[in-house]
Amino acid sequence: MYCRCFFQRWVLVLLALLTAALPFAAPAACAQALRQGLVLCGGPLLLSLFPFLIVSTLMVRSGGGDLLGRLLAPAARLAGASSPCAGGVLLMGLTGGFAPAANAAAQAVRAGQLDAREAACLLPACICSGPSFVILTVGQGMLGSMALGVRLFLAQAAAGLASAAFLRCACRQRRQPASAGTPQQPVWQPVRLDAVIAEAAVTYCKLCGFILYFRLLAGGLGALLPGSSLPAAMLLEVCSGCDLAARSGRWASWLCCAAISLQGLSVLLQVRTICPPEISFRPLLLARALHLPLSLGLFRLLLWLPGGEQSAAAVLHKFPAILRRVPPDCALLAFLGCCLILCQLCRSLPPQE
Repeated sequence: MYCRCFFQRWVLVLLALLTAALPFAAPAACAQALRQGLVLCGGPLLLSLFPFLIVSTLMVRSGGGDLLGRLLAPAARLAGASSPCAGGVLLMGLTGGFAPAANAAAQAVRAGQLDAREAACLLPACICSGPSFVILTVGQGMLGSMALGVRLFLAQAAAGLASAAFLRCACRQRRQPASAGTPQQPVWQPVRLDAVIAEAAVTYCKLCGFILYFRLLAGGLGALLPGSSLPAAMLLEVCSGCDLAARSGRWASWLCCAAISLQGLSVLLQVRTICPPEISFRPLLLARALHLPLSLGLFRLLLWLPGGEQSAAAVLHKFPAILRRVPPDCALLAFLGCCLILCQLCRSLPPQE
């Protein structure tokens, strides 16, 4: 216990020193990264996140998520969640992305509609990038192919569900007795629209803070260590990682798939901030290590479908001469770094009873 606290203390001290030194060591790169983050928060991210934060809260508190999520109830049971609202939480993740999904899970747990254990088992299946970001921003905007974006989204969604199903047995082993783990009968209260909008605005401001901070770190480290810009961006922030991966030439679509699979430390901390403490974070952390090889394999299978190879080849025409070294090295470094981060996070989590 003492060694863990000592390690965490020094990690925070080093992070504070790094954050203080980067604006002086690379002021232009840090300012550019912050400007790009503000443009992202005030543009495509505002459209794809803020409305769905309101939608997820209204769906859970009004009971509409139970009706709309019935079609996804079998997939939710496959992940280990059998509550009636589990399908609605999974639907929020597949349509709105990680933030609305985490918000829907948190609201369902607070309302007594979803057990905290089931919410923990459901997070690996619904914490993903939304279709608007993957298909439009990454596929059409960065890679120049909407069809390629559709394949990226299907690969990450299927890999998330497969990872959750694979970890279902582990979730069952940690199941509490029925008297303590059965969700309570929800008590319906009047929904105040002003409170819902204010809560969504505060949550969105928190998410933007994470994006700006990790963009600052990625931009500063990329300026000081040019060879580490892509791995650092993929590990820290998914938008920056996809942006740099799309410029890597031949392997652009594969590196974008890896960046979307890793999600980055920023997304993981955002989800941890939204979810209440009683929702265990361990299944989600373990699932990220499984998600990367599964998503790459599924993406390869989807490229074999008609039109897949032509969509992937379109990246070559957009960025013909930017490849500088073998990009799989970057993917390997990102994967190993993510494994180290997951190991440290798992060790820092308190043991479950």
